[in-house]
Amino acid sequence: MSCYETEKDPFPAPRPLRIEAAARSDRGRIREGNEDRIVFGDASSGRSWEAPAAISVDAAPCAFFAAVCDGMGGEAGGEIASDLAVRAIASAMTRAFGHVLLQTAMVASLETASARIKDRARAEPALARMGTTATLAAVCEGALVVGQVGDSRAYVLRDGVLEQVTRDQTMAEILRAQGVQPIDENIGAHVILQALGSSPRLEVVVTHTPLERGDVVLLCSDGLHGAIRDETILAVLAAHPDLAEACDALVAAANEAGGNDNISCVCFRIS
Repeated sequence: MSCYETEKDPFPAPRPLRIEAAARSDRGRIREGNEDRIVFGDASSGRSWEAPAAISVDAAPCAFFAAVCDGMGGEAGGEIASDLAVRAIASAMTRAFGHVLLQTAMVASLETASARIKDRARAEPALARMGTTATLAAVCEGALVVGQVGDSRAYVLRDGVLEQVTRDQTMAEILRAQGVQPIDENIGAHVILQALGSSPRLEVVVTHTPLERGDVVLLCSDGLHGAIRDETILAVLAAHPDLAEACDALVAAANEAGGNDNISCVCFRIS
């Protein structure tokens, strides 16, 4: 009996990625409303979901994306700004799929969202100061690609180690980068240097982080990472392999710590 290798297809079709994802958003214990918004979806099919949701989807390579937007607290229209942002991002990412590079699509979608917020603010003067943070992530070619505006965060959990892969665009982070340690850790923590809709010139910071199967990606608003330490986030994720349960537990932990702000998170994993 002869033994040989079957000739391989020189142009194999890219295999889809099985993505598990879950998202939760909560107004917390102090705020009257919730100015946070979450969206995640498959740009190749045009399907998208908002919190609360838990899904498992076979997405084309470079098609899965997720975003957390935190409307500027205390400003008129923060809820409107974050809502406009997630809808614009989902629409722009879907339209761009297959036509431009992923990083180009991500930056363009954030710029589109910012422009829509500005247009709405010009049409309604009462909303003139509204804006929102945005952390947009996508999976492509073995990497997590993140576009960052503001102070929502992205983390990657691998083999029991939690890594923050974004840097807050706040005055406090600028001071720390310059080696200045404020007496009060909260000094400058809420002074956001960039936001969709309110920055005259948007500068999206794009990062690429190697991603392996089984890694858990967490995107969250500052209502979560500002309430509980990274050590607590790690412990919760490690204790809850089910992503929906992990999101519920993270929100509960932030509320137990005071729940002073809206709390939002989305977790996803290449399974």
